[in-house]
Amino acid sequence: MKYYNYTLKIGILNILSIVLFILCFIIVVPIYGVITLTNIPLMMILSILYLMLHEVVHYIGFIINKEVNSKNIVMGAELEKGIFYCMCKQKISKKTILISIFAPLTTLGFITLIIAMIFKLDLLIFLSILNISGSIGDIIMGLFIMFLPKDIMYLDLDDSTSFTLLCKEDISERKFIGIQLLNSGEYKESMKAKDYTKFKISKLSYIIIILFFIFSLLLFML
Repeated sequence: MKYYNYTLKIGILNILSIVLFILCFIIVVPIYGVITLTNIPLMMILSILYLMLHEVVHYIGFIINKEVNSKNIVMGAELEKGIFYCMCKQKISKKTILISIFAPLTTLGFITLIIAMIFKLDLLIFLSILNISGSIGDIIMGLFIMFLPKDIMYLDLDDSTSFTLLCKEDISERKFIGIQLLNSGEYKESMKAKDYTKFKISKLSYIIIILFFIFSLLLFML
């Protein structure tokens, strides 16, 4: 069995996320009408909390499968890269990773968007669209993995913007927008993650979060 180590091209994904965000509004507004957001500070704070909830749903998507040991799931933030993350540092099946990948997009994106449109909840519409566009990395990874052989295994190591696939078939020529193959070779059981810290937030992320909430509070006071 061989391993294939891939990285996500964050720059490309950020551009695609913005495009998807705009497209969602283009689709939703003609159906729903104008979306009014009056409490900007509240919207900003809830946006961060909603994106954090996104990772919690990934976590749930992992642990609902009996093959996953919760000790091998780690969460964190590297806001200097523009990401919160939830990683599963053990080998899991194609089915399990796809369930986890698409769980937030489905529940916090499409389902909440439908509910928000029915009950005229403008802020929730915004948060749902934000979650859909923020799921661009999940969408790209999910579509890429969906069309790979059924017997592939998924594994996260220690880099929050990369992932590893294990497969008997040669998939080195499989390409997808926003994903780049870094290296490949024969898989060995010794290939494991080294850091299993349950929650990890980079120092710069702390600074960004603190500054963000200070800015939001200042807006509340104006």
